[in-house]
Amino acid sequence: MDLTRELGLARGKWVVANCGKFPSEKNCQLVIMAPASQREDLIEAAATHAVSSHGHENTPELRKELDEFLDTVEM
Repeated sequence: MDLTRELGLARGKWVVANCGKFPSEKNCQLVIMAPASQREDLIEAAATHAVSSHGHENTPELRKELDEFLDTVEM
C-alpha cells in the first residue's frame, strides 16, 4: 500500500505518535502523524489526547516525554 498516494500525503519525513505502543486500560490504538516540520503541532495533539482520553496532566513534562517517544518515518 502506498500511503502517500492513497491518503494524499506529501513525501518526506513524518513524525508519528503511536498510543498503541504503551499499555493502557483502554487498549488505545490511536496513531497521529504530521510532517516533521509540524512536530510541535503533533506534540500538542498528542498531549490533548493524553489528557482527554487517558487522564494525564497537561504539563511541560508530559510534552517533553511525548516528544521523546515520537517516531520518525520516511514516506
